[in-house]
Amino acid sequence: MEVLLARENGFCFGVKKAVELTEAAAERGRPVHNLGQVVHNPEISRRLAERGVRVIGDPSEAVEGIVVIRAHGVPPAVRARIEERGLDCVDATCSLVLRAQRFTKRLADEGYHVVILGTREHPEVVGLLGFAGGDVSVVETEQEWTRLPKMKRAGVVSQSTQPPWAFTALVSHVATIAQELKVYNTVCPVTVKRQHAASELAERVRTLIVVGGRNSANTRELVNLALMQGRDAHHIETADEVRPEWVRGRDRVGLIGGCSTPMDTLLEVKERVEALAQPVSV
Repeated sequence: MEVLLARENGFCFGVKKAVELTEAAAERGRPVHNLGQVVHNPEISRRLAERGVRVIGDPSEAVEGIVVIRAHGVPPAVRARIEERGLDCVDATCSLVLRAQRFTKRLADEGYHVVILGTREHPEVVGLLGFAGGDVSVVETEQEWTRLPKMKRAGVVSQSTQPPWAFTALVSHVATIAQELKVYNTVCPVTVKRQHAASELAERVRTLIVVGGRNSANTRELVNLALMQGRDAHHIETADEVRPEWVRGRDRVGLIGGCSTPMDTLLEVKERVEALAQPVSV
């Protein structure tokens, strides 16, 4: 049996930066705290924990030391609380998320009703809301955005991991209900490349194994894309989750990881898939 790896795999540059900044902080000999999972991957969280990095939910949980802002960013008020407590702050926010934050603030400052495409509870969207002011709507599905009221001035941005087709559809709809429309396309191009790679791989295999954190939005979207193409898609976090019935009898299986999935984890999954595909000796 052949295991086909997608043409796009391994850390994206935003994840790589966030992990490297956290690891560098851990070398400074002071308590280090990640404000939430620095990236949505349990393997990375485990590795950082082994280096003494503690995950906290709020700056008030850190008495001293260094607080690392996650790749997804935080609202300005949270950043202010870190500084008010006299803690050192390492900002690991992805540069593309910082760009989305700047555009969101610009729209709010210019008096636009800000429409954010994304999951309201996702940490990136929580951060964007901190820059949007009070005149803002968050929508994720067509059912939600068709309930938006008519607006005089609307500005649209997106959570970076949303699919580009959804952003295009939302913008088209808002254009019909707003007198004036301003759009900043903040969908992550790296995430889009990963999605294209998943679709291409799904055209070549019947079964696709997607590796990444279950709370990773970009990883879940890879699974959704494969399912939309009628493929058997399995979302796992570690190699030991692979089940023999997924791979036995298959000529080939596709393998892709989310943007925060380390390459070594993906190779561990590949080895297990190949081992499970071997005929069972009697």
